[in-house]
Amino acid sequence: MGRSECRGGAAASEWIRSWRGSSAPKDWVNTYDNLYKQFNPKDFDAKRWAKQAKDMGAKYVIFTTKHHDGFAMWPTKYSPYNISKTPYKKDIVKEVVDAYTAVSIDVYLYFSVLEWNNPDYMGKEPKTVEEKKKFDKFLKYTRNQLLELMTNYPQMKGFWFDGTWDQSWIKSYDFTYNLEKELRQKHPGLIIGSRFRNDEFGKRHFDSNGQMLGDYEQGWERKLPGDITWLEGRDWDCVMTIPPNGWGYMKDWSGIYTKTTDDIIDMLTYSASLSGNFVLNFGPDGQGNMHPEEDKIAKELGEWMKINGEAIYGAKHAGMTTSKLGYFTKKADNLYLTVFNRPVNNIVRISVPKLRQKFLCLPRY
Repeated sequence: MGRSECRGGAAASEWIRSWRGSSAPKDWVNTYDNLYKQFNPKDFDAKRWAKQAKDMGAKYVIFTTKHHDGFAMWPTKYSPYNISKTPYKKDIVKEVVDAYTAVSIDVYLYFSVLEWNNPDYMGKEPKTVEEKKKFDKFLKYTRNQLLELMTNYPQMKGFWFDGTWDQSWIKSYDFTYNLEKELRQKHPGLIIGSRFRNDEFGKRHFDSNGQMLGDYEQGWERKLPGDITWLEGRDWDCVMTIPPNGWGYMKDWSGIYTKTTDDIIDMLTYSASLSGNFVLNFGPDGQGNMHPEEDKIAKELGEWMKINGEAIYGAKHAGMTTSKLGYFTKKADNLYLTVFNRPVNNIVRISVPKLRQKFLCLPRY
């Protein structure tokens, strides 16, 4: 099998089914669509994954139940293209939900609406009677799968949606509006981000009146806000890869800049300083193992969080003047400065607004 890499602008590994051109193997789509018949991750252990996440300091996990290829990691009743038809057979989503819930890590389910493998899916707006009938069938199928996931895994806290950018989905705004209401009614407290649906004018994330769609802002994919004013008081998260553009498994990390533990701690702390959450992507291989570099980063993050987590967990924007030394966060009456640029004389000086009468400042290195 060939490789899909993050070099020279090439597609990310999880987009490998869309490989086209002279470099693609003969009959590639058919080859890819039959790879599930070999899928048997013998090293997969959800409890081991959950322990690693807990030791790393994670508070919630977003697990991919179905990506753009349409393959379901749970034994869905609505498509034969699912985990029960593989040599592995067992319900991976259930294993993950149960293992992470057992160690008090909240579980969110990633769900791609777009499906390359589904003959009823289309990217363009359906216009003919036949096209509308076909896509209506797909919409009902999507609803059924989402309700199935909530029924099968009631511990889940919310959905993380993807693949919602095609005109077919955008023009289905009545359907998506009513579907969101139904999902929330059936699962009180369900959390859904801003990328699930759009308004009748095609506006995504924010409607035509500038109001955010969903419970939190999801526009920060592999990027971060410039400062607190960009967020206008909204809840938000950043989802970040370790390689430049790889969400799935990448065996070869050579020749590209992959983020170091220091890079990730910097972005994590910066996110906390802007009252946001930071989500770090891990892309396991087909056997159920993380990349060795991901294991290393997880261990180092955990060691740092054990010492410095007080300045991160539950901490928010501090309202202080931006410091070149690092990032301020606050929690209750405590003010934290996590120092990334240590002064050569080891003396930290900060400017304090006159309105500050009393605070406890705890530098973190």
